[in-house]
Amino acid sequence: MGSAGEHARLWTADASPQVDLLAARFETFEFDKHSHDQLSVGMIEQGAEGLHMAGGKVVIPAGQLVIINPGQVHTGFAAAESGWRYRMFYFDTALVEELAGAQLGTREVWFPETAVRDGELFARLRIVHQAQEQATDPLSAESLLLTGLGAVLGRHARGGRERAGIPLPRHGVEAARQLLHDRWREAVTVAELTAVSGISRATLIPAFRQAYGLPPHAYLLRLRANHARRLLLTGGQPAAVAAETGFADQAHLTRICKRYFGVTPGAIRP
Repeated sequence: MGSAGEHARLWTADASPQVDLLAARFETFEFDKHSHDQLSVGMIEQGAEGLHMAGGKVVIPAGQLVIINPGQVHTGFAAAESGWRYRMFYFDTALVEELAGAQLGTREVWFPETAVRDGELFARLRIVHQAQEQATDPLSAESLLLTGLGAVLGRHARGGRERAGIPLPRHGVEAARQLLHDRWREAVTVAELTAVSGISRATLIPAFRQAYGLPPHAYLLRLRANHARRLLLTGGQPAAVAAETGFADQAHLTRICKRYFGVTPGAIRP
């Protein structure tokens, strides 16, 4: 993928279907603007990664954590000449809510900082991630994942639905978003979105972008990509997954996976 020194692997943890893992090194590759359904927590092992997000550019150097809230739109690019090497956890929302409810007394949490200086937690999570690559004892492996996520929540999460600096979406915009979630496999028109939202088409698209970081067509593509990723991680074949998730063909799915996840469908395996 691009430079010969670049590589990436995306897989689901053997110990838990609620945790996906990524180990990658990129030199010149750049992620398109996208978001994840899961809580994303990573360790920058070498170099530095840059992100463009709402609020500006963020640079995470080696030795720091990167934490991205579910649905938080971002890019990803090399912020050092050598690129960056990193490991990522993607924790399903249900798992995060379960642990947050038990540990913090609220199921709704968010993380105010993207670049996090926490050397102790960095080292701990790196060990947890490395242990998942050759997990022979499922009890130990899952216990490590749960205690690692618990430490992330305990040290850096905040409770409540409010997101600093992000306005709550208007009711009509939320109705348009729900329509995309309900009909993500289908072709949806602007007319249908305006009808369900009660907002004119001239206003709807900028209002949607302001609320969710992407215009409706890009948001729908992101939904399809995340569904495709989940099917690939459960063993789906790329051609069948492309057809099932509304992509034009396998080549279209391959381009989107590279742009959003940094890997081709063949590198997204159980």
